[in-house]
Amino acid sequence: MFNDLLVKPLFNLLAYIYAVLPLHDFGLAVIVLTIIIRIVLWPLVNKQLHSQRAIQKLQPEMARIKKEAAGDRQKESQMVMELYKEKEISPLAPMLPLLIQMPVLIALFVVLKDIVVSSNFAKLSYDFVASMGAIAPIIHGTTKFVPSFFGLVDLAKPALVFALTAAATQFYQTRQIQPKQQATDAQAQTMNAMIYVFPVLTLFIGLSLPGALALFWTVTSLVAIFQQHLILKKDVEDLEKGGKK
Repeated sequence: MFNDLLVKPLFNLLAYIYAVLPLHDFGLAVIVLTIIIRIVLWPLVNKQLHSQRAIQKLQPEMARIKKEAAGDRQKESQMVMELYKEKEISPLAPMLPLLIQMPVLIALFVVLKDIVVSSNFAKLSYDFVASMGAIAPIIHGTTKFVPSFFGLVDLAKPALVFALTAAATQFYQTRQIQPKQQATDAQAQTMNAMIYVFPVLTLFIGLSLPGALALFWTVTSLVAIFQQHLILKKDVEDLEKGGKK
């Protein structure tokens, strides 16, 4: 069911984009598909980012509650829940849009891993895609599918350049939404450390997977950076309007 609902449609969308692009460049097709997916998921990501920002703005209140609770975990939890209720914020709000996005992103991950194998075109292509001029020769074996980025990077193999860009863009994406006034408790320090740990993990993972996945990761982060910029800009504008009243 997962394959029929998500993997095959995404596979065929990517194959269709590859076929209609003038240069039939696989790397360019991956970029176009990633942007399309991010646009479709834009409202969900917007909601997720707004929820994250709302919770981040409560950090001074959280610090006050922690100080007042003086180590009483039950009292602290009760005060935190009362704060969420007062501000009409759900602590699970940032997670819900992410949970909805995950199946799509996992399916896209599978597609990018499988499409670099030419034999999968025959297994997964819809009839109208299989009959397209750039796809039919691949299925019949008369043309070899070359999953490259403008002939410069083989996206079927690990690509250092895209592993590095994936790590760098993820670092900037995470750093971009960090609150300017950092909390100093142990949990906050752990979260700050993760800003550096996750990009390093991304680099090592990117070096072990096909370059198409690292390219997808890079473009995803770039779109996210742009989206977060818009959210942060709106927050600043809202604060400035509030200060003028």
